Amino acid sequence: MEQNKKELDSFFNHYSTQGKPTEVGMKLVRGAAAKIFKFAQAHKATSILEIGPGRGAFADLCLEHGIEYQAIEANESMARALEEKGAKVIRTTVPPLPSVDKDFDLAVIINVMEHLNSMRDALDVTSQVFKVLRPGGKFVVCSPDYLNWRRNFFNCDFSHNYVTTRRRLEQLLLNAGFSNIKCRYLSGHLTGFTCGLASALAGIMPFGFFNAIAPNSRLLYKLYKLQLTFLRNVIVIGQKGG
Repeated sequence: MEQNKKELDSFFNHYSTQGKPTEVGMKLVRGAAAKIFKFAQAHKATSILEIGPGRGAFADLCLEHGIEYQAIEANESMARALEEKGAKVIRTTVPPLPSVDKDFDLAVIINVMEHLNSMRDALDVTSQVFKVLRPGGKFVVCSPDYLNWRRNFFNCDFSHNYVTTRRRLEQLLLNAGFSNIKCRYLSGHLTGFTCGLASALAGIMPFGFFNAIAPNSRLLYKLYKLQLTFLRNVIVIGQKGG
């Protein structure tokens, strides 16, 4: 039990302690969260479950709108920060999805699906989310589009395992029972034509290569993080019934 607690306390510590985002970086993250919030029509929800909220950009929007919000977060410091904002937090990893005491209008998983170990885990989580949604409830998945990220998909994070693309995520949600699938691409906080242009430019930037040959350069490290921010993500939304 003590070993499990230590593992949870240190889970994703490279996010909470290493390379904390700049003010500009956090503005971009909040901008992206706002686009996801709007596309999902989250303002119409009365209750939202978020899996892996990280630093809480999407959580902040939910709490600002007075939405009943609950999170599943494994990292102790991030979970504590969310609780200080007034969020209810369950400390665990997924899968499996922990027991919750109610059904939700909306479930959200942003930049988490790609960290799951396998297709089986991805399908398990998606199927379990389906069960905790009310009829008509929606599941929102936002993950990197491997077709744009390519080698950066694995290079940027040691825990990236499950390859995510629009087509794969659509199929994942359909196989778990979701319907009325909707998709949108996101590059930083950009959508539409500007998203396509920005992600194409980010895909050919050489900062990852330069950072590899000069790993101690803080400037190159930050430029590479900026490049990753503007690589293309895909938002996929599925509905339970309807």
